[in-house]
Amino acid sequence: MKEIIKQIKITTFGEKHTPMDGYEIITNKQIIRLGIDNQQYCCENWGYFISEDDVSIFIGSSLLSIELTDTQLKKVPEFDIENSYEGAAMFVDLKTSKGVLQFVAYTEHNGYYGHSACVISSQLTHEIDL
Repeated sequence: MKEIIKQIKITTFGEKHTPMDGYEIITNKQIIRLGIDNQQYCCENWGYFISEDDVSIFIGSSLLSIELTDTQLKKVPEFDIENSYEGAAMFVDLKTSKGVLQFVAYTEHNGYYGHSACVISSQLTHEIDL
């Protein structure tokens, strides 16, 4: 039986002391969670998960695989590079029957207060400090 994407929604999940903001991708077989810590620890700009794709196009498509495509981005157009702290990114590609749906976790910090980003699914479970 094919795994079909039924719903994609923005959500907050996790334990009370370590909540994460991100997405839930609900299929007929599982709930895939993409998240990043949503707490500010000091003076950093904590991160976020985003997709530039129109996620509604992928509802009803078959999920073929989930892959991490990169763990660092040298230049992020959304940030003012001259005034930014250190930054990092994690790209997550959902390969579907309708093409690739890409999500990215961004964070910006002073080098001391990174944030954890995660992918939780039956195909891939990964957590990294950005």
